[in-house]
Amino acid sequence: MSNNFPRQDGYPSGQSIPPAQGYNNPSFPNANVYQPSRELPVEPQPPTDQEVAPPPKKKINWFKVLARYAAIWLAVLLLVKFVIPSYEVKGSSMVPTYQATGDRVLTDGVFFKLLGGPQRGDIVILDKATAPGADDEALIKRVIGLPGESLEIRQGNVYINGQLLNEPYIQNHADYNYPLTVIPSNSYFVLGDNRPVSLDSHYFGPVTRDQIVAKVLLTYPWRF
Repeated sequence: MSNNFPRQDGYPSGQSIPPAQGYNNPSFPNANVYQPSRELPVEPQPPTDQEVAPPPKKKINWFKVLARYAAIWLAVLLLVKFVIPSYEVKGSSMVPTYQATGDRVLTDGVFFKLLGGPQRGDIVILDKATAPGADDEALIKRVIGLPGESLEIRQGNVYINGQLLNEPYIQNHADYNYPLTVIPSNSYFVLGDNRPVSLDSHYFGPVTRDQIVAKVLLTYPWRF
């Protein structure tokens, strides 16, 4: 004799329980089927300091370095020789501005002519052939009178167009006279600062612009 106990699932006794929907059911082929997890791609990590390789050292081409410095020095020497030539002051005609012991000056032999030419007060270098008896040396003088101006010297005092010229750079005054003169075009009247001993325009007259070869820029203590 079998004991038929009532079922708690609500189905009549003796009837099999239908399989749960989606579990081993062909109608749901992907239900409860084990699928392996997909691995995400690994993002590249920046290299650490230990992994960074040092940059390769560049080899110094000493031949190129020396050639570059030699070219620079050659350019400087050519510039000093032809564009800004230097002169040694000899004699006392420009005392106290330049001393008779041999001050050296650096000059501009090109650009001052392109920028309007000499101006009053400029110290300039004159060509060797400007004054006879100058011992074949270039002269250094100060521009006093400009083209077209009238100039006169009375007892060492210079008058330009009738007005007394202020010359604070003069220590040794002269007492000579120079007649009233109109300076020709393209010409300049030049004097030394040490008036009593200077060989200048009060002796050989105005000089032309072509006889002025350079303008003094500065004094320097070394030789080139």
